[in-house]
Amino acid sequence: MKKKIKLLNIISTLNPQYGGASTATIDLSLSLINKNFSVDIVTNDPIKSNFLKSKKVRVFNLGQGFGDYNFSFNLFLWIKKNSNKYDKFIFHGLWQFNTIVARLLLKNNFYVFTHGQLDPYFATENIKKYKKIIYWYLIEKKNLESSQSILLTNKNEEKLQNSTFVNTNGIKKKIINIGIIKPNFNKNNLKKIFIKKFPNLVGKNFFLFLGRFHKKKGCDILLESFSRILDKRDINLLMVGPNNQYKEELIKLSQKLKISKNVIWSDTLLDKYKWSVIYNAKAMVLSSNGENFGVSLAESLSMGVPVLTTNKVNIHNIIKLTNSGFISSNNVKSFTNSMKNFLNINRKKNNKMKINAKKCFDKYFNLENNQEKLIQLLKN
Repeated sequence: MKKKIKLLNIISTLNPQYGGASTATIDLSLSLINKNFSVDIVTNDPIKSNFLKSKKVRVFNLGQGFGDYNFSFNLFLWIKKNSNKYDKFIFHGLWQFNTIVARLLLKNNFYVFTHGQLDPYFATENIKKYKKIIYWYLIEKKNLESSQSILLTNKNEEKLQNSTFVNTNGIKKKIINIGIIKPNFNKNNLKKIFIKKFPNLVGKNFFLFLGRFHKKKGCDILLESFSRILDKRDINLLMVGPNNQYKEELIKLSQKLKISKNVIWSDTLLDKYKWSVIYNAKAMVLSSNGENFGVSLAESLSMGVPVLTTNKVNIHNIIKLTNSGFISSNNVKSFTNSMKNFLNINRKKNNKMKINAKKCFDKYFNLENNQEKLIQLLKN
């Protein structure tokens, strides 16, 4: 029997409210176990947190760090004490104390999964951008230069490294395939769960947004576009994500646009509740201004639900190639046209698009099928 490779994933939080990186880390860990890996995860979540239900992966919660950069002496000591138990290390995310720990203690034996945090979009956040640029040249670039490589999800993301707000020259880059584990739910149960959770949407068509409420996601574009397609159409929009100030601004925008009757707001949905709304949606919508991957899109495709997104999402070319949805620019006029065109396709074409969505997922985003690049990287 082959010796198992022992991998440690290090991430600040597994809380799904903070975006797709937590979902990606969990699914990546679970899928590698089926490929003869032993996988643990270390986080800065509160010690009693339980965001990962599976017992296949051990999770060590070390408690919250201090400040914006999540400084954690506990993490430093834990890695120093336990690093000899592992063969490989993947640090998830940038702009955290974690990558300093990697450079100081692991001496080139680690990878950094950037999770889109070098996206050119962040150049639009002026104050944060300058803070990051200073931190980059003083600390973060040295951290990444010390890694075996940073991990990117596709060629589009790799190209964007040449036009981002910092200089990534001299940092080794590797493209790996990323995705999710295909959900395994009884579809009749998903219908029952949906009926109970959203009785006012039963029998109605609705678009679904699922994710963090952040200006990067282009939710203002989505609401403006939705207001333009309503007319006499019987269509709704379900907006799912954690409560924050930007969500409050979006609710006020929907009121200003006089579309409140057709927009339903929900807090974060997890597990069976999340899959129930995806399965019952007419399409997933993500009018993003910048996205290295888009976990919600992969989740939608896995359920055979078409997606409407923009050419600022790095998997847009695959969606277009497989005819699994509609691609637009990240502006109101273009996304409005995309929504209209989708609603105007006949039932036959819509059913074909659903079939294409499942095929697209299985070929490109199913972690059970597409991990060979990462596995070879870790083995070597």
